[in-house]
Order: sequence, then C-alpha cells, then structure tokens
Amino acid sequence: MRNNLKKKVCSLLVATLMTTATFANGFTYGGITVSAEESNVTVQNSGNVEISGEKTYSDINDSTGSGVNTGDVETSTVEITTGEIVETTTDETTMPETTVEPTTEEPTTEEPTTPQPTTVPATTKPASTKVVAWGKNAAGQFVNGNKKVIKGATMKGVDVSYHNGTINWKKVAASDVDYAIIRCGYGDNIKSQDDKKWAENVAGCEKNNIPYGVYIYSYATSVKQAESEANHVLRLIKGHTLNFPIYYDMEDAVQAKLSKSMRTKIANKFLGIIRNAGYECGIYANLNWWNNYLDSSLGGDNTWRTWVAQYNNNGCDYKSNYSMWQSSSTAKVSGISGKVDINFWFGEVRDRSYDITVKKGPSTVNTVATPKPVKAPARVKISSVKVGKKKATVKWKKISSVKGYRIQYSTSKKFTKKTTKSKTTKKTSYTVKNLKNKKTYYDRVRAYKLDANGKKVYSKWTTVKKTTTK
Repeated sequence: MRNNLKKKVCSLLVATLMTTATFANGFTYGGITVSAEESNVTVQNSGNVEISGEKTYSDINDSTGSGVNTGDVETSTVEITTGEIVETTTDETTMPETTVEPTTEEPTTEEPTTPQPTTVPATTKPASTKVVAWGKNAAGQFVNGNKKVIKGATMKGVDVSYHNGTINWKKVAASDVDYAIIRCGYGDNIKSQDDKKWAENVAGCEKNNIPYGVYIYSYATSVKQAESEANHVLRLIKGHTLNFPIYYDMEDAVQAKLSKSMRTKIANKFLGIIRNAGYECGIYANLNWWNNYLDSSLGGDNTWRTWVAQYNNNGCDYKSNYSMWQSSSTAKVSGISGKVDINFWFGEVRDRSYDITVKKGPSTVNTVATPKPVKAPARVKISSVKVGKKKATVKWKKISSVKGYRIQYSTSKKFTKKTTKSKTTKKTSYTVKNLKNKKTYYDRVRAYKLDANGKKVYSKWTTVKKTTTK
C-alpha cells in the first residue's frame, strides 16, 4: 500500500509541474499541500497525513468520516475508509488558489455523505409500580405493613385531635386519605373540654370535601357521666353533616377499674342517647379491651359499630366482626405534621353526600332503637328449710325460662347490709354452712333472667323464712 501511494503522489507532482509555472514554495491541491524542497517531497493534508521522502504514514484519520467538505467549490477529496486512501477526480480542472479547511457545515445536496446515526429520543419514565406499605397495589387494593392485601378494606382514613396541630386539609385531600374521624372533645359536657381544634378540623374537611365522623374520649365511671358525654357530642355536631359514625372511645385507666357490667351500662347509655338522636354510632377500643374489658354484646357490629385498635403489620386479630381497624399510630400523611393514626374502613364507600342521620349502612348493623325490656320472672316459692348443726338447706320450686336464683340469709329480718350474705346458684336448693349454733336466721330467694345486654332482671323476693340452728 505504501509504494503505490508514493507513486501516485509523484505522478501528481510531475503532472502539475508540467502544466503550470514553477512554484517557489509548492502548491495546494484538493486540500493537500505539496512543497518541493531539494530532494525531498512533502505532502500534507488536513487529516494529518504526512509523506516526506522515505518516511512512512501514521495516524491516518478523517475527522468527518466521509471526506473533506469544501462548501460550494467542488474539488478532489480524499476519503478515509478502513485504513485505505481512495483518490477521486473532480469535474473541474481549475486549482483553487488557497487551502480549503474542513468545516462542520451541513453538506450540500450535491455532496454524498455518510448517513448520520439516528438519535433515539429518551422515553418517558413509566409511573412507579412500587407498592408502599399501607397504600394500594397495582390492582387498587389496600395493603398492610407487609404489603399484603387487606381483605375487605374499601377506604383509608385518619383520626385526629388537637395533638396533631394545624392540619393542611387541602394536602390531606390530595393524598391517598379518603376520610377522617375527628375528636370533638373529652369527658363531660363542659366547653373547656371541647377539642381545641374541633371547629378548625371540621371546617377543613367540609371545605375540601373530605367525609368525616366523630369520636369523644370517655372518662365516665357512671351512667350519669355517660349521659353528659353524649350531650357533649350532640352539642358540638349540631348543624354539621356527618358521613361516618360517632364513636365512644373507651380505654381510660379509671374505667378499667370498673366491673365489666358497669362498663357495659356506661357504653349502652351513651350510645343509646346518640342513636335515639338519629345518628349511627359505635365503640373504639384497643384489642385487649375488646377481648377482656368489654362485654361481647357491645362488639361484633351487631348492635354498635366496632372500631378496633391494633398496631400490627399483618392485620387485625379481633375474632368478631368489625367495620374499622386502626392499624398504625406512626403513619406519615401529607398535610399533617409528625405522626398520625391511620385506619381502614370495611363498609361501603362513603363520600360527603352520605348522611349518617339517615339510617343507612350495612345490614349487619342493628338500627332498632333500644332492645325490648325483658319481663321479670314469676315469684319464687320456698318449699322447705331443713336446719342442722351450723347449717340450713333451703329448697324452692323451679321457675321456667330463668338463668338462675339468688338466695340471701341474714341475722336481721330487715336484711341489713352488714348482717346479710348472698349466693347465686342455678339449682333449686342451697345449703348454707358455717352458721352459728342456736342462732336465728332469715332466708329469702328470687329468680333472674338476662336481657339483651346481659343485665339481670329479677323476680320479687319470696316470703321470708325464719329458722333457728341447732
């Protein structure tokens, strides 16, 4: 390849010298400068090709890859392809007077060029399909903390109070939150115990078309206090349209000290007043309370709505039915500073047009006002009292459809508290032991039934029987 190229260059030089005057310093041909200096001939081009006497070629490159572009002047070009130099001839024989430098201008339509590679436009990044805990999957189903589907969940909500500070409800509405449960206050019907952010939070939900319900934190230890707390709620919700139930929050330590029967009475009193006022209502409590502190008659969505708090990534472990689950207290929601409680609703989807004063909702909820009272059993009759040494056995006739009997014995015929003891049995006889010798005792018995709330409904006492031990 090198010898052939040398011959071509020499031939070119000789032909040029024969047709033109002698140049003192050489000439330029098709972008190649040729100079004659004594015995050596040097050829240079813009592609850094240098030939000098017996010197070899090195680094042969064309910056464009398709030849030198000379604008509108057609000249001979040198094309560089895979290490070979190809000579082409132009139609013009006139030599340009100056060297033509390569340019980066677009070639003319008359100049063949190597097609430029096509630029592939960047594609738009697809929307993220990443499943977020407590969010939705690609199918639009809510998932738990382990990103598993929460079966039956239809809406995601938050419950808030003044502890959550000032809330940007516009941002909440733009998030994946569907509804809110707002605390209206705590305890008795006293204005100082209204939630400080109640009015502000209600206004925020109403302005941004967020459906909402209400809860009140209870401190009630008596039926009277439960009534006051119910009136507390009714005072604050007046003039507002609620879309979710009114919940009674039972979890305080003072209530834990009460008997289960008393807690049941308190709950039924509050909820009965709320429902008789025309509102859907229920109870909020943690899983431990639902399992151990509240009577089963209060849960299961049979009479009152059941809202269970259990912070668990897997799901809610409450064995009976429930319509709402509080799954976390450390969630992050746009528009709410810090941590917030999140909940999932398992009923039909509700919006701001849903009015809970109109008795709507799943058929699992009993919307009958108050259960019918249970009729008291018939009066018991004592059939015999057998007295022994330090004991006495009392027998009576059986009463149908009763749950049991209550027997009392006392050293006072008036059955004063200090002198009286009581026992409960399902049998129709009872032996009283550890009595004093030769002591007079008074005995009486009554039967009882249970109402819908598990409360005992008693018959009248029997005629008092007087006995003396041996």
